[in-house]
Amino acid sequence: MRCEECGQPLDHLLCSNCQSDQRGGLFSIARQSLPSNLLFYLAAIVRSRLYLGLLFLAITPILLLDLRINVVVGMMVYFSLFWFFVFQPLLATHIKISPLIVDVGAYIFTGLVGTTLAMIVESFWYTHGGAPWLNARSFMLAAPAYVVFVGITEEFAKQIVVLIVLGVQRLRGKVWPPLTYMMLGVSSGLGFSAVENISYVEHGIAFEVMRHAFGLGTFTALTRALYTPFLHAIWAGIAAWGFGQVAANGFTRWRVGVGLLSLAAILHGIYDAGIARHPILAIFDVAGSYLLFLALLLNSRRRNRRRVVKA
Repeated sequence: MRCEECGQPLDHLLCSNCQSDQRGGLFSIARQSLPSNLLFYLAAIVRSRLYLGLLFLAITPILLLDLRINVVVGMMVYFSLFWFFVFQPLLATHIKISPLIVDVGAYIFTGLVGTTLAMIVESFWYTHGGAPWLNARSFMLAAPAYVVFVGITEEFAKQIVVLIVLGVQRLRGKVWPPLTYMMLGVSSGLGFSAVENISYVEHGIAFEVMRHAFGLGTFTALTRALYTPFLHAIWAGIAAWGFGQVAANGFTRWRVGVGLLSLAAILHGIYDAGIARHPILAIFDVAGSYLLFLALLLNSRRRNRRRVVKA
């Protein structure tokens, strides 16, 4: 019998290396041998990420209501964390060590610092000649403006914490694989989306109150809460993977990092320009963005299979 992941001989479903790759994921408990003793069995379940993570998502809305936390702030953070629990096990399957504390730090740092910086820069561009281009009806005019004024600004803001960690690891002489940086970028993107969405939803609600146009705030909250964390996460993950390549290759492949950062900014700008003008184009942009994200994520497995075949 051979491992269904890498093809190596084994006695169980997965070889020891692939089992270790999957220990940190949300669903890792489903791949582990569990105690036959009922008490120890239940204790193992309670300690698992599958139980604690999904329970946290289930009871958070109740806690927000009970603790009287601002519902807009609470729910925007909640939905960004929902996507964190989607991406984290996906990447943990391919990362032997996932520095969770660093991911949480990236989420908070970008939410507080990166988002603030992006809003300041975008406000500057908007009031200094960018508004007519961003508000242009023509997609061909608006798209380059969104790439330059919004895409580059926001994607760079999400990579600040990635570059800081990259520099710290270089000083420490530590090398993390590109996928670890990709998860760092995903966490940063989710933190960015949470704070950005708070601003958008509050403006939508204020518009409802002033214009008596009930429904805009709710529509804005639902749409932005559901899809923007996903988009910010995959674009930031793409760029962060590029900087992970820089770190993994002795800081000699900066073109890869800068190139993927630029590509993420282009995908971001095209989406922003297309969503209100050509929604179908925005859908294709999302599909292409996610395809690129998964292609980078699974690339290491592709190489490993090649080595096995050659051997």
